[in-house]
Amino acid sequence: MTNKLKGFVIFPVLVLVIALLFGSVAVGATESYKIRFAHGLPATHQVGIQYAEWAKLVEEKSNGQLKVEIYPAAQLYPDDKLISAVASGACEMGTVYTFNLATVVPAFEVFIIPFVVEGREALLKIIEGDIGKELFTKVEDKGIKPLGWVVWALGGEEMGVICDKPIHVPADLKGKIVRSMSPQQAQYFEEFCGASTGMVPGAELYMALQRGTLNASVATLSHLVDRKLHEVTPNICLIPISSHPNILIMNKNFYDNLPEDLQKVINEVTAEIQKKSYEESARVLRDYFIKCQELVAGRGEIYTPTPEEYALWTKDIENFWKKVTEKSPEVYDLILKIQNL
Repeated sequence: MTNKLKGFVIFPVLVLVIALLFGSVAVGATESYKIRFAHGLPATHQVGIQYAEWAKLVEEKSNGQLKVEIYPAAQLYPDDKLISAVASGACEMGTVYTFNLATVVPAFEVFIIPFVVEGREALLKIIEGDIGKELFTKVEDKGIKPLGWVVWALGGEEMGVICDKPIHVPADLKGKIVRSMSPQQAQYFEEFCGASTGMVPGAELYMALQRGTLNASVATLSHLVDRKLHEVTPNICLIPISSHPNILIMNKNFYDNLPEDLQKVINEVTAEIQKKSYEESARVLRDYFIKCQELVAGRGEIYTPTPEEYALWTKDIENFWKKVTEKSPEVYDLILKIQNL
């Protein structure tokens, strides 16, 4: 074979070899990313199930490029450690309550100050509107990427005050020892109701109520059922003492370094789960309401105050808001924005 002919044969072979080599590199270069997703709820909880659905959809819609490992029931970090864990990259993702975020972004105190967020309609206006965007911007400034909301416990719908005796008006709590979930709530119970307040971990709440160490507590309908608190406090007065939706958060550097198409997957799935949580929380509320009525029948009541009674719970509430936000005037300004929605 002549040198010229050899050249004609060798050149296409080299081109083919190079193409195969670089082609195989390109195929193998489809990078995958692991997301360790930590939260504090049991995997079987209705919100924990929604988190599992988030993981499943993200993996499916990313064609397996995003691999999600879920660690429920505080297996990696408890709720109060999750913000720092996600911010530092110790885990890529987590979900926290509004009262957790209030420790690093004071604006989230609007969710834990009594009677600021009055029910579902107000909550959805906040999280889907300009105030929600403003809150998320403040979170992002802390090195955390807020992805979206998961709605469940809503003040005035599912949340209120449980007690060993019926409660209709603030005076019914006079002399009682009430477990609160924030300093602002404690101050409210002391000033508006003439109660004293105490704090015990959630795991010790049943025993404290049973022994009389506490007489009442901020709680939800689901607490009455799932934690069997109806056995020791068969009464609940449904008032918007606070509102605690969850926020899905991700390490900002991790999110920012993802390809745009994978960011889009995460955003779209989160939006889908958020919308579903509205429907799911409404369904669960109906189920728990019926279940609670059955469990306390003949022993207690599930009570919603009349307009006249509700006016007593909120009498002079604006001055109370001013007082508890004295050191954070931006929080008070945000409260006023919420009242004008």
